[in-house]
Amino acid sequence: MGNFAGQLPRVPFGSRVLRLKRPLLTGTDVKVFQRLYNTLLELMNPPNGPMGSPIPITGVFDRESQKAAANIQSYFGICVDGIVGPQTYRVMGQDNRAYGGPAFGSRSLAAPITGGDVIVLQNRLNCLRYATILNQAATGDFDTPTSKAVLAFQGDNIVYRHWDIAFDGNVGPDTFDILWITAITGGRTLHEGINGFDTAGLQVILQNLGFYSGRIDGYFGSVTRHAVKHFQEAFGITADGICGPQTFYALGRSNPVFWYSADAFPRGRIGSLSHIQVISSTIDPVNGDQNPYGVLLAPNTFDDTNTILKHGDLLVSNINNANGVMGLGSTLERIVNGRPERFFAGAMAPIAISTSNLGATWIADYGFATDGSQGLVQVISPNGTLFSGGDIHRDLFDGPWGMQFNFGEFYGLPVAFFSTNVLSGTIDRFTEFHPPDFNEDSVTLQIGSGFAHVGTNINTVFGPQGMIWLPMGDALYIADGADNSISVLAPVSTAQTDLGSGLKIYQGPPLNKPAGLGFNPENGNLIAVNQGDNRAIEINPRTGQLVSARLLDKTPVNPVTGAGSALFGVYVALDNNGELLVYFTNDNTNTVNVLTR
Repeated sequence: MGNFAGQLPRVPFGSRVLRLKRPLLTGTDVKVFQRLYNTLLELMNPPNGPMGSPIPITGVFDRESQKAAANIQSYFGICVDGIVGPQTYRVMGQDNRAYGGPAFGSRSLAAPITGGDVIVLQNRLNCLRYATILNQAATGDFDTPTSKAVLAFQGDNIVYRHWDIAFDGNVGPDTFDILWITAITGGRTLHEGINGFDTAGLQVILQNLGFYSGRIDGYFGSVTRHAVKHFQEAFGITADGICGPQTFYALGRSNPVFWYSADAFPRGRIGSLSHIQVISSTIDPVNGDQNPYGVLLAPNTFDDTNTILKHGDLLVSNINNANGVMGLGSTLERIVNGRPERFFAGAMAPIAISTSNLGATWIADYGFATDGSQGLVQVISPNGTLFSGGDIHRDLFDGPWGMQFNFGEFYGLPVAFFSTNVLSGTIDRFTEFHPPDFNEDSVTLQIGSGFAHVGTNINTVFGPQGMIWLPMGDALYIADGADNSISVLAPVSTAQTDLGSGLKIYQGPPLNKPAGLGFNPENGNLIAVNQGDNRAIEINPRTGQLVSARLLDKTPVNPVTGAGSALFGVYVALDNNGELLVYFTNDNTNTVNVLTR
């Protein structure tokens, strides 16, 4: 999952001229070109931008790629020949002469290397949330803060985009590929008359910060210059309308995100995804357990050489038994070649599931008793076996329902899992655990309370369930089906007291009994799936605005009995081409599905 290079030859972006020839040119540089083109079409004027229509991302420079190059050249007013040479690379943000060189991507970067390519690296990272880690404008020295910023960038792309890249703080070929298509501004100094994709990225940031109200068009004119000057004045730096290292750094300090997407017209919206594909049945092949709830994608962060769970595997939890009795399911299914394969069979009404960076799967078990009195949390090894101390029992538990991990190792935070209690409206945190004795060693603390909850048994309960953790602010977002809300608690990994119910960022329609919660890595929005009407709802957590919605199952839902309700689990990632994938379970069909373009 998320292997950008695939079987393509690795060729640094900007290192050769791309043209239509026989045999056709292939390589990761061609794929970067295609991905950047499609991304900027969406950023600049979604869905069909001013430079044409999206092209297939294949890594092969074909006639459609030639046409895309000609479209870029025509749009930015440079020589139109369909050949990607120095001029075209520059308007795409790759200037091999920037800051005295060497060219960005021409060599691997690690301490203690210095040079213009290190300045480009620092600029690109400084435009986004990594500025708070670098803590200064670009210097050209690959120092400790630079390594830490690269680690954070790699962590974000491993955890939230599911890219299979190294987590080492160094910049090698795979990290360069993702930097080119993700951190698109900072490759050169920008000022009036310098037009290109990087200028469009600058306009997106300025617009989201409230300094730019013009069109995201990639043209650095007087309107963009005035916006830059106003931003510089507000930040207390030289107000010359020129974007160099100091301004890039100031932008990132003001813009704690790791994506480029305009709040006004966000890219990668679920409303623009049109195709739903059934991946597999989720019915257990041994005992017939059914009614899938939780879904997750195994991360690329553990050694899967000798484990059953493999990178990119889908796991699903079944809450019902073969007779359809709610709360008597006991299995987790691993989806293999389009079929369910039993992964674990000792659960007790498994609801939400989540994985650690080491591949262990944590389960929020409501318990077989309908009143939740048998509720527990379980920890399963990557081989599908319960750890010897993997049954966690605590007096705090009151109907475990949701589960989330913080990937703290990537962010210098205590490693932690979080679980919701649907019967009491509380949130628990687990830290200091050591396999195999999770029950003995885990320190459990209630860090949230006061969340809405209704119902007294598994057939009637609604409350806090879906959760997403983000490193910006150490924030945990919680979807609550009892009052149709999404709230945020922070800081959750380090808090030593109960944070209460936090801050509501959205409440009311079109949320309708939201259950699972996902994170859209293409625009930073949250995606909730509604049990009440079988729709997915996308909300901007920074602005509290509804972004888009998508019907995932046409079955009407009875508002009294809930009959027809299909949705509970959701998980979001990117495929090998950087296209959005929204995985979801469907209780009506006992399947796991994916929503794509």
